[in-house]
Amino acid sequence: MDKTAAIAPNATLLRLYRSMVTAREMDLIEEEYTGRGEAFFHVSGAGHEASVMLQPHLTDDDWLHCHYRDKALMLARGISPEMFFMSLFNKDGSHSRGRQMNAHMSSPEHKILSLVGPVGNSALQAAGVAEAVKGRDGQPIVLCGLGDGMTQQGEVLEGIAHAVRDSLPVLFVVQDNAFAISTKTKGRTFYSTPDGNADGFYGVPIRRIDGRLPMAAYAAFGEIVAEMRKTRRPAIVVFEVDRLSNHTNADDQRMYRTPEEIQQVRKTGDPIVIMRQQLIDAGTAPEELDSIPEEVRAELREIAHRVQRTPEPQPVTTAIKPLAERLSSAEYEYTGDASGEQLTMLEAIRNVLDSHLKNDERVLLFGEDIEDPKGDVFGITRGLTDSYPGRVVNSPLAEASIVGVSVGQALAGKRPVAFLQFADFLPIAYNQVFAELGSMYWRTDGGWQAPVILMVTCGGYRPGLGPFHASSMEGIAAHTPGVDVFMPSTAGDAAGLLNAAFESERPTIFFYPKNCLNDRSATTSPDIARQLVAIGSARKVREGKHITIAGWGNTVRLCKQAADSLESVGVTAEVIDLRSIVPWDADLILASAEKTGRLLVVHEDNHTAGMGAEVIATVAERASRKIDARRVTRGDTYVPCNFGNQLEVLPSYKRVLETAVSMLRGTISWKLPEDSASGIRTVEAIGASPSDESVTVVAWHIKSGDQIEE
Repeated sequence: MDKTAAIAPNATLLRLYRSMVTAREMDLIEEEYTGRGEAFFHVSGAGHEASVMLQPHLTDDDWLHCHYRDKALMLARGISPEMFFMSLFNKDGSHSRGRQMNAHMSSPEHKILSLVGPVGNSALQAAGVAEAVKGRDGQPIVLCGLGDGMTQQGEVLEGIAHAVRDSLPVLFVVQDNAFAISTKTKGRTFYSTPDGNADGFYGVPIRRIDGRLPMAAYAAFGEIVAEMRKTRRPAIVVFEVDRLSNHTNADDQRMYRTPEEIQQVRKTGDPIVIMRQQLIDAGTAPEELDSIPEEVRAELREIAHRVQRTPEPQPVTTAIKPLAERLSSAEYEYTGDASGEQLTMLEAIRNVLDSHLKNDERVLLFGEDIEDPKGDVFGITRGLTDSYPGRVVNSPLAEASIVGVSVGQALAGKRPVAFLQFADFLPIAYNQVFAELGSMYWRTDGGWQAPVILMVTCGGYRPGLGPFHASSMEGIAAHTPGVDVFMPSTAGDAAGLLNAAFESERPTIFFYPKNCLNDRSATTSPDIARQLVAIGSARKVREGKHITIAGWGNTVRLCKQAADSLESVGVTAEVIDLRSIVPWDADLILASAEKTGRLLVVHEDNHTAGMGAEVIATVAERASRKIDARRVTRGDTYVPCNFGNQLEVLPSYKRVLETAVSMLRGTISWKLPEDSASGIRTVEAIGASPSDESVTVVAWHIKSGDQIEE
């Protein structure tokens, strides 16, 4: 008899054994349905069932990010067989209303987080959840279930690193079945190298548990969990198992495993067969165990038969939480006034963050260099660290971690505001934005929500900036379902949109152009807590009747300059600041374009597949008359560091005006200013770095009549 058999009460062991058998029988029934073409995807957990031995050591306060083969564990945790079959058949009654593949389960009521297709994403989320719950009553821990193939994902390594760095109670359980689909993983992971097995990783000891021996696994998990509740530190377990089936129903393991190997692992690596014998050795009557599979099978067949006949889901064409009327109606808009003290965009954003930190203890800020004394590269968060200790936190230099950890914190009830230093770094985090932040509400039918606000500095028109520090990237963001995308050009719109993002509790990417941060011509009043912009509404900057010019962010200034020049010759341009990129105000743009008959869209992003193409295409589809529509954009290239070249590549006042004049069938010529008779020239002072907003003359070293030389 295994000496660990006496550690657990017999009733507990029998319950766990029944969960293992239920998972196996469910797998067999699912295989039948997929084999007949009545279901279309199946992932077997055969061989992995002993992970259920973790469940008795968990409490209701613990959080689980399971492996997709953790069927037995999820059953023991409380997900019903009915829900598994709802997911198999993609029914309306499933947790995702038929949107998720059936192995990717979710159960908020049991604190089972939503599994997703890009495997390994879970590690950063688990770290974020652990950060949010570490200090809660009950000493909760967070399970992060991984496969051996998943551990080769960079974001898994980032997740472990974050848990170590912040001493977070995440239990990383690597279910090692030696295969990443058909690729053998032995010697190719952080815990198994060509030189042999590693003893630790990032300073965390690596524990090894034989998942073929359920009783031993029960005891080992108990020791590890008890230790974590005391130390509040991460743990890494390599749970060695055999995969007894194909990777999925789309796989045939006979292509890469010999018949002898398949037969051998089924003979020696089946945890259900081994546990049955262990229970018999511990005194359980064989007849009691033999009756379980038949009882379970009959029950599951009845459930599957009934579930298969339940309603199909209706398709949905949006992936985001609906807006309250207050946030979708311009009736409630207020963006400050011109009286008294005025705030720049930088000051307005900082004050909004300060207000929400003060009034909502769930709000926290996370990003590179945002702590004082630096307070962000551009000073957005300067002064907030001392006021809110522990809630304005520097992140590692790892953009995927910034977003992934923030998503986890949001799932656990926090209201994180994440910061990316430059829009050019959005692609590093884009997996977490697209696969997690954007899809969470949709894929769980609102069961889980991730109201993260992602603050992103964007745009060019600054000396010293170049490739990877001067892009805007709103086109990629706009192409992501499930997120709102904003880009204000004024302090009032920045405050109003940021307040709206907090109030909406929707995932939001908030781009703020660095060249607008200290623009004293577009300030707002200090009553920022009252300011609000309706999500999806554009702002009419000026009325006009001959041409509509639409822009956002940095280009709004160029649109206004062009309109001023046109007005000097009797032509009026209607200027519209889109400000909300997703959703966007198609009605206002369309009405203006139909009035003027001409639409010019100006943006910093790439020409091809930029947001301007979406605006013009929508107007073309919906307009009742022919509209002359054109774009002024950055070409399909990167932003150069050479400042003169940068101004030529990006949209300019000159290009905007020339395009508008062409659309109006006019002509234009340019004349450089002549030197004045007095010999006085205006010299534009340029700062010493891209973050300089102004230049102060502290002393004159010349007098009237002096010759000036370099």
